[in-house]
Amino acid sequence: MPNNTSRASKAAGFGFIRPAAGARTKEDWIGNQLKQVYDEALSEDIPSDMMDLLSALDDSETQEQETAEESSK
Repeated sequence: MPNNTSRASKAAGFGFIRPAAGARTKEDWIGNQLKQVYDEALSEDIPSDMMDLLSALDDSETQEQETAEESSK
C-alpha cells in the first residue's frame, strides 16, 4: 500500500533541533547540552546495590593491602 505521507506535508524543520538564543555556534550549543546531561547524571542518586558492590570492592582492596603489608614484615 502506498504511503500517503509526502515529504512536502511534513512540518518545516521537523527533526531538527534549533540552538538556543544564547549559543553562538552549534559547538557551543552542543557543549551546553552535554554539560547539562553530565550535571544531571552527577545529581542522580547511586542505587543501593551499586553502593553495596563498591563497598565490597573497597573491603576486598583493604584486605589485600593488609595481607601485603603483613607478608612484607
